[in-house]
Amino acid sequence: MNAERATEVGLAEHLANKEARVVRQNSMLARFSRPLVSLTINIPGPCKMTPASKKVFSEATEAVKAVCKDKGWNIVGRQITEKNTGPEAIFAIDVPDVLELKRAMIEIESSHRLGRLMDLDVCGENGKMVSRRSQEMALRKCLICDKPAVICARSAAHSLSELTECIERMVFDDKRCA
Repeated sequence: MNAERATEVGLAEHLANKEARVVRQNSMLARFSRPLVSLTINIPGPCKMTPASKKVFSEATEAVKAVCKDKGWNIVGRQITEKNTGPEAIFAIDVPDVLELKRAMIEIESSHRLGRLMDLDVCGENGKMVSRRSQEMALRKCLICDKPAVICARSAAHSLSELTECIERMVFDDKRCA
């Protein structure tokens, strides 16, 4: 749909970026001593910085800011990174209960029209990640069928072109795939 050419990212670059993200998170924890929201985008395939990922990132960033404003939580720090590995943000949030923050981020992922493409991880000020499982949340569903996404991803049930086309329709045409 959009002809802009994105740079492919290999496994080594992806893994190095994950390690660098942990360093950035630890730096934010040390600086602000507040829970963090780590925002990344769920885009399959080797191209992570695409028009679709940029649009999802923009909407996710606005959704996080809106929820914080609605709940009276102050964003005391933020860091935005845009590399070939995709757009990312880390927010340090002054919130009284990290579990309430996790529930709010799950609500964005569940209710926003592009929420399925957002990954809003929450890290307590102690450095421990708060999982969906700890909130008794179901596994995420596949974009194309109703099976758990992890099962379809592991079995390569859908081609990259099917997934990419589905994401393009979701992001730019506001149409669901499943």
